[in-house]
Amino acid sequence: MANELDAQTVQVAPHGWVRVDLGLFAETTPPSSEELDAWFDPKDPRWGATAVAEGGRSAAWFLQIRDVRGVLRHYRRGGWAAKLLSSGYVWTGLSKTRAFEEFDLLGLMYRAGLPVPQPIAARVQKRGLLYEAALLTVRIPDAQPLARVTDPELWAQAGREIARMHAFGVWHADLNVYNIMVDVDNRIWLIDFDRSRYSPVNDGLRAENLSRLLRSVRKVVPQQEHLSWPALNRAYQHAWLGFNEHME
Repeated sequence: MANELDAQTVQVAPHGWVRVDLGLFAETTPPSSEELDAWFDPKDPRWGATAVAEGGRSAAWFLQIRDVRGVLRHYRRGGWAAKLLSSGYVWTGLSKTRAFEEFDLLGLMYRAGLPVPQPIAARVQKRGLLYEAALLTVRIPDAQPLARVTDPELWAQAGREIARMHAFGVWHADLNVYNIMVDVDNRIWLIDFDRSRYSPVNDGLRAENLSRLLRSVRKVVPQQEHLSWPALNRAYQHAWLGFNEHME
């Protein structure tokens, strides 16, 4: 796979656009606009899509696009807003759509060597004053969420990667035990950067991220608050001090 993203925006319909990393397919025939649009249909038998069991608000699938194993996520609202409008968002411009913003943020982080999935493509469909969106990323092989991990050292590694993310300047909008993954080689990955921001992360934002993660621990794996959370928090604070010294 290419180390650099070759991102291009392709109009696939009168009110539909796909932003795609064509570098992933540099050695094959470039995808047509029709194929690009079809990538986001989990019912298309060409992709062999299977639903993701955890997370994704029942709108995420594992699939294979050509020779690339990926994860497709359709954006869905949560909470009370989902009762009114499950998948539509107010249109304020293509570059400001949630899928394109997340695609570009992931690309920035991936190029910088942070442990995030490589983005494949993002699609936006405008419907009047609203739009619907979806995102394709490269699948992390044989990964499991931190919620299933009990080794305190792996939780400590997660703490160090969160600190590295903050030092890079990214605030995660939904940091929880399902958005931190551990692969078969015990490498930590951070996923799901919808609504996340790239800007200096101050002490308040750092504390908010850690508090959100701790709430997730207490809700999903409460036993880990005393078994593994201390290791994560200590490793985070130590790593942050190191990054902060280099930034000063």
